[in-house]
Amino acid sequence: MAEFKVLPQLEGFYARLGPHEQHDWKALPWAGVHNKVLFFDRVSGMTIELARVEKGAEFPQHYHTTVQTLFLLDGRLRTNDQVIEAGTFNVIPAGQVHGPFFAEEEAIQFKYFSATPVYILPDGSTYIYRYDGSTIDAGRLEFIRDFAGTNFIS
Repeated sequence: MAEFKVLPQLEGFYARLGPHEQHDWKALPWAGVHNKVLFFDRVSGMTIELARVEKGAEFPQHYHTTVQTLFLLDGRLRTNDQVIEAGTFNVIPAGQVHGPFFAEEEAIQFKYFSATPVYILPDGSTYIYRYDGSTIDAGRLEFIRDFAGTNFIS
């Protein structure tokens, strides 16, 4: 297996270079949902990760405080009346409510967040990423229940 060294220009960043199989998945707060942060900028919070949703698991409806892009590498997800298959790319603006996502097959996504990922659920439950993809339960934002739009920010 090839060894990938962190270049001096990347010191201070969290980087998992090389074949991703050598890095463990981290469980997210929802059963059957995991992530693997590949790169994290400790200053801006910019994050690149892989996310895995096990067959039969559901990733709940939520939104983020940052733009998110995702590319479905493998598997099949269903959200509302839409089926998302491998090879699908999407951009989700900050504040845009999306999901829930139900995995009809195990699904692997490649994601980019422009700042530290924050997951906010419809009931206000909030989770914030640490640099390695583990999450902090940040409690519940009670005021969220007052917003009924599809985009919290607009």
